[in-house]
This record gives sequence, structure tokens and C-alpha cells, in this order.
Amino acid sequence: MQKWKIFGKNFTVSNKGLTYFIGICSSPNNLANNTAIIQKENNSSYVLGKLDQVNFVRGDNWILLTYRNGDPYKNICNNSIRSASIMFVCGQNTTDPTVLQAHTDTDQHCDYMFELQVSEMCPAVEKNKKLSGGAIFLIIFFSIAIAYLVIGAVFMHIKHGARGLEHIPNFEMWRKLGNSAADGCDFCCRCERSSPRAGYFLDESGPDMRDDDILSP
Repeated sequence: MQKWKIFGKNFTVSNKGLTYFIGICSSPNNLANNTAIIQKENNSSYVLGKLDQVNFVRGDNWILLTYRNGDPYKNICNNSIRSASIMFVCGQNTTDPTVLQAHTDTDQHCDYMFELQVSEMCPAVEKNKKLSGGAIFLIIFFSIAIAYLVIGAVFMHIKHGARGLEHIPNFEMWRKLGNSAADGCDFCCRCERSSPRAGYFLDESGPDMRDDDILSP
């Protein structure tokens, strides 16, 4: 909570003729008696909770901060001690607390509940990632290729009555190019090598000694 922008700030909210002074981990109006929330009605004021009596509960997407040890009720609510809770939720309206529950003439709740939106509780929104140069190139390349094939196929069908693979524009050129590429790969990647056959071989660098052996007496 210390990293929140609202940490240590004070808020004032009015509801049904009552005014509330709320401190977020601080005393409203710079009071020095650990007061956290004050309720004012006409000329009367009541402490709803103090900073030295705090309960903190955290949920998946909310935080409940409860201030206890407020002023006691008189002749109502079984003379219990006042307490007030603040529900922190995700939101951008960080300046206007909402009164969810209070003790009034028409609402006989003995505990008080406020809601305050906190922008820091909202999940981080990922910024739009820009496309890389390679992605843009691929998009343009495939767009042109698809347009080339579609428009070319329609043209070949209407103009020349093409059928089957003949719909491919410049089909003969692409076939020859594919065959040339296949021959090149075959030449570069060929593993077998021709080897000389078994038997005699002619050595033209010198005389054939076999004839001399046959002709000698």
C-alpha cells in the first residue's frame, strides 16, 4: 500500500446529511490522536476507527482495511464500539470514496463500509507491440504471392481455358525452375561416387609390360 498514490492522503465524502473524513493510513485533518475516520453530523462528531487498531484482509482483486476502537454507541447497537472498513478495488476514480454502509436513521447498520478505487490494483495492460521488419516483409510477400496466384488463375481460366495445374501463371517457367533447383540439390547433396571397375586398367604413362611377357621366348 505504501506505493499507492493515495497512501497517506485524506478524503472527505458526504452522504445522507453526514460527512466523513477518511485517512488512508493517516489521521484526517492532521489529528494527533491516531484517529483514522471521523463522522460529523450537525455539531456532533464521532470517531469510527483508529490507526492503532487495524485489520487487513486481502482477496483476489480487493483489499479490506478495517479500523477499530472507535467511539462507543449509546443506547443503540448494544452499546458496541464503532468500526469502519475501506474496501479497495481496481478503478481509476481515486478521489471519490463511496459510502456502502453506514448507521443512519434509515440504515441501522452498526459498522461502516466505504469503497475506494485504486489504479495500482488494476492488472497491467500490455502495450501494443509493433510488428518487426521481418513480419512486415512476410505479410507483404505472402499478400503479393496470393494475389499473383488468384488473379493469374482467373486470367488463365478465362483467357486460355486452363484446367488443373495449368491455372498456375507461368506454369512452364516455374516447373523448369523447380527442376533446375532439384538438379542442383541432387548434385550438391549426392553421396554416391563412381568407382573404378575391378580388373586391369590402362596406364598410358608407360609401356604395357604384359605384351613383353607374352612375346618373350
